[in-house]
Amino acid sequence: MGTGLFIIDAIIIAIVILPFALFINGSKKRKRKLRKALQSEATQNNCKLSKIEVDSNFAIGVDEAEEKLFFYKETSELAFAQVVDLKSLVSCKTIRENKRVKDKTKHYDVIDKLQLSFTHHNLKEPTELMLYNNDDEMVLNNEIAIAQKWEDYVNNLIATKISTVESDNTMVMA
Repeated sequence: MGTGLFIIDAIIIAIVILPFALFINGSKKRKRKLRKALQSEATQNNCKLSKIEVDSNFAIGVDEAEEKLFFYKETSELAFAQVVDLKSLVSCKTIRENKRVKDKTKHYDVIDKLQLSFTHHNLKEPTELMLYNNDDEMVLNNEIAIAQKWEDYVNNLIATKISTVESDNTMVMA
């Protein structure tokens, strides 16, 4: 009798735990795939990523030595990569587009799109990296924090580069 209960309990526990284990394993596999694709893109451009961040459907990384930022995103329809040359940047900012949704009694602001926008010295059009689009993904996960973190990081790199160039110019003049 005890063995039968043990087997039934083990089966019930397996049924409860198995979906979570499969979900976690699938998520890790997807993140490994995104990381590998981003590193492959960097290798094709003769770069080595010094910082990488992977989210549910995109990966972003930077090669500080070559001053290039890499972005790779997979949606249900396509996968694409973008390379941003940090040498030509003036600034980076997070752009958040909201849309108003009406309920029977209330109005809600829902984030429709979230992207990083890079302004260049000589180009008229900024480069934009779409981190979240309400049409592609249903749930906004960690994208806001990631966007803010990378905005601060890139702006810090730009400021460091500018202060280094200014100090080099001062040394040359002296």
